[in-house]
Amino acid sequence: MSPRKNFDHLNHGLADALGVVGEWWTPLVVWVINGGAHRFEEIQGGLSIARNILTDRLNTLVAGGVIEKRQYSTKPQRFEYHLTSAGEELVPILQTLETWGSKNIGETVTP
Repeated sequence: MSPRKNFDHLNHGLADALGVVGEWWTPLVVWVINGGAHRFEEIQGGLSIARNILTDRLNTLVAGGVIEKRQYSTKPQRFEYHLTSAGEELVPILQTLETWGSKNIGETVTP
């Protein structure tokens, strides 16, 4: 496995944002949490994402302050994931990106 790349050497807000939400699957994880999937199994089922990848993305989003982890069961220990205010601020950006993708990528673009 190659070393993880990051943007730590750049002093730029976009680089900072991509450090948290720029990995594959991450915007979609935020999207499905915003859509009402809060438990691990719901998020995984909604995306058909591998468990280890989802775990990594959720941990990155929690560490980045985009989502928060809330315990809903102690035995066994289970958690739900909810958007923070920073995560909620990200939703309109993802909506704009989704619209752009549907318009420009979802169909053949002719010059």
